[in-house]
Amino acid sequence: MKSLRWKLAIWYTASLVIILCVLMAATYSHLKHELKYERWERTKDAGSDAPLHGSYSDPEIQDILGELWRLSLIYSVPIAVISIGIGYSLASKSMKPVDDLIRQLSEIGAKNLTKRVRLEGADREFQTIETNVNSLLARIETSFRHLTEFSGQVAHELRTPLTLMRLQVEENAARIDPVVAESLQDELRRLSEYVDQCLLLATAEQGRLSVQLEDLSLPELVSDMAETYELWAKSEGRLLTVASESACAIRSDPRYVRQMLHSLLSNAMRHGTGRIEVRLGSSGDRVFCRVENQASGKKSAGSGIGLQVTTAVASALGCEFDAALAGDRFAAEIRWPAAKGPA
Repeated sequence: MKSLRWKLAIWYTASLVIILCVLMAATYSHLKHELKYERWERTKDAGSDAPLHGSYSDPEIQDILGELWRLSLIYSVPIAVISIGIGYSLASKSMKPVDDLIRQLSEIGAKNLTKRVRLEGADREFQTIETNVNSLLARIETSFRHLTEFSGQVAHELRTPLTLMRLQVEENAARIDPVVAESLQDELRRLSEYVDQCLLLATAEQGRLSVQLEDLSLPELVSDMAETYELWAKSEGRLLTVASESACAIRSDPRYVRQMLHSLLSNAMRHGTGRIEVRLGSSGDRVFCRVENQASGKKSAGSGIGLQVTTAVASALGCEFDAALAGDRFAAEIRWPAAKGPA
């Protein structure tokens, strides 16, 4: 699809060509009438003192008009080319505020919602757009801040009662049926994890995540975590495999790397079926960890609090995260910049 610049340039050129064609047609008709019927006469020298006067003949008129059309066509080609260039230049100049607006909006994210757009020297119409866009950004910033603050406050307030409930269940375990006590502990533990994830998500989205970078060996980190998940998978009749293609050294915060890996592996266990494949490797200047499993159909790609936490934490760590559902296979991948030296 053509860009708006080219459309404006083509419209400008087409308008100019149509105007020129109309002028040429009017000139042709008028000149033909003048040569044939009106004042355009020529003087013939008959070799005497009395010159003869007469109009142009039809073949002569056709020659003159044909020459007019030929010259018009010759000059119309460079005029059309020049018109396209002028039209494109004018369209580019007119569209510059739009390009500036798009560029500035693309630089605004969750971490810098306080930023506003400025269109220097723009026309009044674009200044109106600038005002409305900045007003919209201000409302989005306020709503986002209230939402993240509310999420963090709710998560923080829930931690204390959940901790107290777990302590009460532990103290009264002797008076509670063992099966019921174990079930309560599991549910309370799950709720506590969920609250911790909500608090981490709110902290990351607010840009308040404290990051301490270290040189890490990704295969060693994944291997340590995989032992627990291999037991979990085995208890459910599933298999978890880890394949490493290279040394895979990264520089990141080990706490949050573990948190992201925990979220991906937990998501694969809870919302997937069949074999879980973890693959580590490098591509260019990137080191990746890919977790793939068969989807159960209960979750869509990219949904769930765990994947949202991974997205927010990955952004805070300066790495990339993608999750996609292709057919019945769900794959999630984290990519880090490769460390300059060995971990």
